[in-house]
Amino acid sequence: MRRVDLGGCAIDAGAFDELVERLAADVEAGGPHHHVSMNAAKWVALLHDESLREAVREATSVGADGAPVARAVRSPRVPGIELAEALLRLAPERGWRVALVGARPDVVTSVATLLRERGVDVVLARDGMFAEDEERAAAAQVAESRAQLVLLALGTPKAELFARRWGPAMGAGLVMGVGGSFDVWSGRERRAPAWALASGLEGAWRWLGAPRARFGRAVLGPALFLLHRARGTRIPFSADRPPPR
Repeated sequence: MRRVDLGGCAIDAGAFDELVERLAADVEAGGPHHHVSMNAAKWVALLHDESLREAVREATSVGADGAPVARAVRSPRVPGIELAEALLRLAPERGWRVALVGARPDVVTSVATLLRERGVDVVLARDGMFAEDEERAAAAQVAESRAQLVLLALGTPKAELFARRWGPAMGAGLVMGVGGSFDVWSGRERRAPAWALASGLEGAWRWLGAPRARFGRAVLGPALFLLHRARGTRIPFSADRPPPR
């Protein structure tokens, strides 16, 4: 894989299978490792959110999730949901312990049941309905479960900040945010059809399904990203990302 500068944000560009292999190695090596999936809206948020900037700067890998980001760094898309699915397919044969943290109680319970039926050793299914002052207790639950792979369906920036604050305490090999993946896996939400994914129109398809709720990420974020790229805007990171482990 190669590290590409995207307006000050270092993206780990490369083939999907390469990144899966790297993340699988992180799971087995022990932590803390933190993967961030970068899309246009998140890149724009980095301009004004210092805490999110630090979480991304300290992440051990940052993938090109959204189509605008992937095109900008000339890399294949590596959507977080697909990375998580690939890791979960490996989990049974490699004996990984998996923790699910996020979404509503009924959703995360449903996903845990589904994955256990597929042979995944889900050692914790914890909803994401907790405040910042309850994060320590949630992280302690993960640590007690001895999970090696932790999937956070907490949304941005909560997932990134939680992983940064509590990654060492949780003790997992890899922690990664998975956005709304639990809702998709549980059947509560639909993912974009194949034609939208292949053409880079997943964001537009999702926006049409919920115009108000998804306007920021699906429309405004990509538009601002392209504007900032045209202007040569750079994200004011305090320092460069550490070299790969």
